[in-house]
Amino acid sequence: MSEQNREKSIRLEQNVNANIQDVWNAWTTEEGVKSFFAPACNIDLKVGGAYEMLFDLKAEPGLQGGEGLTIMALQPPKMLFFTWNAPPAYPKVRGQLTHVIVRFDEVSENE
Repeated sequence: MSEQNREKSIRLEQNVNANIQDVWNAWTTEEGVKSFFAPACNIDLKVGGAYEMLFDLKAEPGLQGGEGLTIMALQPPKMLFFTWNAPPAYPKVRGQLTHVIVRFDEVSENE
């Protein structure tokens, strides 16, 4: 595969001192999302359901953040796969959705 045709990705690994269910809930519930991600959200936890992070609640609907995003796949409590878009300040690329996969694994203290 040529360099031009290679899929580009960003990978980040983060260990969190919490059990897997608590971390899953942080990413998949309104209470959890508000605790670390965005001041408001719209989550319909099913494939095809909404996964919208709302960052600017004073803005008009459609310009509050991650509206129109959806859940592509779920494997509770191991994997969450959703679409993502650019902020409203970048209207030319906002409609070019990307994808985010968040994987959750339990690790021992020795890892």
